[in-house]
Amino acid sequence: MYDSLLRLSPSSEVKANLATKWSYNADRTVLTLTLRTGIKFTDGTALDAAVKTNLLHTKEGTNEAAGQLKGISGVDVVNATTVAVKLSVPDPSLLANLGNVAGMVASPKAISSGALKSGPVGSGPYTLDKSATTAGSTYTFVRNPGYWNKSAFPFDKIVLKPMTDPTATLNALRSGQLSGALLTSAKNIAPAQSSGLKITKYTSGDVEGVYIWDREGKQVKALGDVRVRQALNYAFDRSAIVKTAKQGMGQSTTQVFNPAGPAFDGSLDTKYTYDPAKAKKLLAEAGYPNGFSVTMPDFSTFFPDQQAAMTQQLEDIGIKVKIDKIPTSQVLTALLSGKYPLSYMTLASFRPWDTIRLEVASDALWNPLHTSDPKVTALIAKAQTATGSAQDALFKEINTYLVDQAWNAPWDSVQNAYATNKNVTFTPQTYSAVPPIYNFKPAG
Repeated sequence: MYDSLLRLSPSSEVKANLATKWSYNADRTVLTLTLRTGIKFTDGTALDAAVKTNLLHTKEGTNEAAGQLKGISGVDVVNATTVAVKLSVPDPSLLANLGNVAGMVASPKAISSGALKSGPVGSGPYTLDKSATTAGSTYTFVRNPGYWNKSAFPFDKIVLKPMTDPTATLNALRSGQLSGALLTSAKNIAPAQSSGLKITKYTSGDVEGVYIWDREGKQVKALGDVRVRQALNYAFDRSAIVKTAKQGMGQSTTQVFNPAGPAFDGSLDTKYTYDPAKAKKLLAEAGYPNGFSVTMPDFSTFFPDQQAAMTQQLEDIGIKVKIDKIPTSQVLTALLSGKYPLSYMTLASFRPWDTIRLEVASDALWNPLHTSDPKVTALIAKAQTATGSAQDALFKEINTYLVDQAWNAPWDSVQNAYATNKNVTFTPQTYSAVPPIYNFKPAG
């Protein structure tokens, strides 16, 4: 329903879309975009100045897209087809993020009137068919007859069905109710294949494991000691977790940075081999020979095997885990509010700068207790203004420091499995857990 200013190729190269040209000034603090002409939203409003309204509106939110636009200090409408996006500091990922949710535009009229709360008003290839839509169950989209790039979207109708139960999803694929779906349980891959479904496996960009939110020991004093955080890393048998809980769908790692990006360093994955004895020794050295207790939110509804492995392996080194049985719908909100000192979690890892902005910077969305380390802050500032190989080297330095300081205890870089029937095909998208709809097409 919403078109984006730019578009990303399957390998995540930035391509033209609503913006046909773009350029930075010398210090990369002003991005000038040339807009496609003749674009209108479904309420008849022209694109032109809508870019300013949308970027500033999205920036004021509280989600990941808002964080990706945090560096914008203003937007000037130069003329009907040109806007200048002003930045307080350079943003290494801005162009790529304008090809995703952060760059999507809605009717400025619908934004100002509040109409978006009751229904979408975009300029994208599809519109919502309200008569065939039931909130929370089925969303039906039909072609926008005025869309400028119809050939890129070959389907006349798309129906999205939110499904959270892995077994129900598999059954819907088998019966033909679904053309494609992400298999969130690795145990369903073999049954799906035996049913004649095609399984496409790809690196999702997500990293799962135990995320240590309370690195300064504000809630659990022990976590403020680097030896304790390192002990957590030695406690986990990453290879076994991938083999059993994940059915082999992942690559064990100690890093939160995507293996496809320049921050990743394969040598760091040997930093914390599975060694419960060493973990116990580190705990004793830190003053916790009998371990300590910690409360975590319940993830058993969606990730029972991962939660069981986490709980057992922590208890093996003396860390007693209490699972807080809060409703699944409340878990993310509770985590973001800083309620828990650590937890199982899967977080997206895109380009290095995105990962830094998402979970490393002191004001990052997924740094809920706002950990601030002077060395990390200084390295982030240097990386933000660097370019090319110098920037890549700084990203690696940040990554190495985070692993050495055991900011988190990652387990694996997630591999996803997407099932499709014989009628559709798709291309996976780099840095994306689920491929965008423009990567799908009819088979044959």
